[in-house]
Amino acid sequence: MRWHVLWLLLLFTLMISAGHAQRHFITAFLENYRPNVQADLQLYLVSHDQPASVTVTMPLSSYNETVLLDRNSSTRLYFGSEFMLFGQQIESKVVTVNSDANISVFAFNIKQETTDALACFSDKELGTEYYIFTTGAGSANQFAVANGREEEVQVAITMSGSLAFNGVEYNSKQTFDFTLGSLQVIQFQSSSDLTGTRVSSSTPVAVFSGNQCFTGKIGACDFVVEQLVPVNNWGTNFVIFPLITDESSQIIDIISSRPNTLVDVVNNGGTTQYHLDQGSHISLDVTSGLLVNASEPIMISYLFQGGRNSLVNSFDPFLTTVPPNSFFRRYYKFVTHESYYNYILIVSQSSSPTDFYLDHQPLSQYTWSSQSFEGFYGWKVELGKMNMEHEISHSSLAFGLYVYGIEIEISYGYSLGQESTFQDPPLPDGTEEPEALSQLTCLSHGAKYQLPLSLVTNANISINDVHLHDPKCEAHQEGDWAVISVPYDKCGSRILIEDGKTFYVNTVYGTVPGTPIHRIEVPLKCEMVANETLSMHFNPTVTDVVALGHHNISLKFYHSEDFMDPVTTFPYEVGMHGRLYVEFKVDSDDEGLQILTENCKSSPSLEPGDMTYSIIKHGCFQDSTLHTYPAGDQREEHFGFQIFKFEDFPEVYLFCDVIICHDDSVPNRCTQGCIGERQKRDLSGSNSQFQAARLSQGPIVFKNGREVQRPAYQEFSQSPAHLSLVGILCAVALLAGVGLLLQRIYYRRKNLGYALLPDRGE
Repeated sequence: MRWHVLWLLLLFTLMISAGHAQRHFITAFLENYRPNVQADLQLYLVSHDQPASVTVTMPLSSYNETVLLDRNSSTRLYFGSEFMLFGQQIESKVVTVNSDANISVFAFNIKQETTDALACFSDKELGTEYYIFTTGAGSANQFAVANGREEEVQVAITMSGSLAFNGVEYNSKQTFDFTLGSLQVIQFQSSSDLTGTRVSSSTPVAVFSGNQCFTGKIGACDFVVEQLVPVNNWGTNFVIFPLITDESSQIIDIISSRPNTLVDVVNNGGTTQYHLDQGSHISLDVTSGLLVNASEPIMISYLFQGGRNSLVNSFDPFLTTVPPNSFFRRYYKFVTHESYYNYILIVSQSSSPTDFYLDHQPLSQYTWSSQSFEGFYGWKVELGKMNMEHEISHSSLAFGLYVYGIEIEISYGYSLGQESTFQDPPLPDGTEEPEALSQLTCLSHGAKYQLPLSLVTNANISINDVHLHDPKCEAHQEGDWAVISVPYDKCGSRILIEDGKTFYVNTVYGTVPGTPIHRIEVPLKCEMVANETLSMHFNPTVTDVVALGHHNISLKFYHSEDFMDPVTTFPYEVGMHGRLYVEFKVDSDDEGLQILTENCKSSPSLEPGDMTYSIIKHGCFQDSTLHTYPAGDQREEHFGFQIFKFEDFPEVYLFCDVIICHDDSVPNRCTQGCIGERQKRDLSGSNSQFQAARLSQGPIVFKNGREVQRPAYQEFSQSPAHLSLVGILCAVALLAGVGLLLQRIYYRRKNLGYALLPDRGE
């Protein structure tokens, strides 16, 4: 389900919040390996809850492009090798990103078989003191310092290791300085390990570090890069889990900026304490969960050294940073790349995946695994190969997030949760996330919206002044929230059909009594969204109902054709020549909804393959014993058919496509009823939206004198003619707006042995 809350007018307190913190960025593309191979440099721009006009420039090439982003959308810009830094010189290759609304920016530095990515920090996250991390001696270590729009900035480098600058060799503890003009950047390179090198500047700068040819565990050159965190954003408490637990090598590097820093590292073997001075560091392997607690702020770099797993035989290293616990948030935007098997790792104290929502779905709907250590959990989620923006949230707990992808001889990785400012419009106290995340809940018979009571108080109005379009529909107080119920058929709610989708809309107002002045105005939308996958576990004693969008589709069995006496006890005993009575129903107060059973097929297993028998096809009856019964409501359909079995198989399963339409979208698929193959092909070419849910019910077994045959998963000994029929029905529910929302299930056809059960008598 997708929930939209569009804020048009909020309190003046929001107008002076840190809303500009994610609007201005500078970045640079460090030198990648393979100098004779063209670079594919990519910049992702991701909008948040407001549309954005974003301008991207690079002075050396006179590049200047403005793109318009809808709210909650993204675009990708491509650059060539001319945007990349080369060698060790000052260049005007700073890429600037300026937006009129909050956005997130991600940079991918790609060449053949060598790539990495980073999450760009806004200008509010930059600092004047940094410490460099590189991957070790004997490789092409590098770091870069970039100035934004300051006219000039003075930069001092205090060395750890050695490098040459302007023909002079500088060694550990030696310092040199230089000046960067507006939008200038300089890159330094050395075969010496530069970890612990200090960068200080007169005004905030961006600092990037990595290696253009790090061999890692695999032994082949690979580019790694990360934007470094300034000292003022370091932390003292960290939780770390392995990103990939298969055959891989992962290390962390802990660096201190202050003398006499005590660092406690807790793992399965106990606690080890380390003493770090200014600029000193330690490296540790990561094989399981770790807690790191320090007496002074520290930075932890995470170097993934490559490896292999069940999907990829050999993937490359990447570099990222471990976010401190104090900067965890409850909401993130991020991107994944289509060239990789993408993953995320969530680090949190939440012990359940159901409390996280990823792209508006509970995390439990995805393929996930978990690790735990000392009250913290690492939730790894597989996202597959996809190029898109994502959002993830938790209703109450803050968390850190890693995003990474692997493929043969390539990889990328970055982390989120190092920023001191939120990437989303904050609430007045600067600690809460946008209300659009979790406070509008679309249910079967209406919606529920929760508004922080502090917003009502700050607007100098009372709880009774908060209402829907109909002023009589007022909010009430529940704890620290103003709560208002939004029926779909009352209080000024309207139905909109847009682009094949159905919306129920209303508006929450906070009105100054006796005036037409609104201090709060929050338009609400409940949308039936496509491509949402839901699943339910089989429970033989309860009728399962799966929420689809904000409507529920239910499936029930009945004892007779009057559909008055539902089956509530299982196993459900039926006679040898009995009939099965089935009801599909969309549970909603909206009387304009319609339901149509598009297809029903049977199979001897829950995984329909070659062996299927069609009962309903394109709304047309295929089975001669199938009858429809009056329902009295277009939101319901009643069917009955004679029980049957597949020869030599003990079970039968039904798979049905159920379509939901709305009167406002007439003509629609529901009004067409039975259609032929040509009409079906024409319909398949339309811009229909899809929605799927699985419902189950049963089991149903046969009577045999005084004995009841049990399902196949129980022990039994009866004649083959008296095998069980398990009536687990899987209904694929679909929502239609203009046109129709249709999901097809394609099965391979094969001639089967199908027979009605004979009347054998007693």
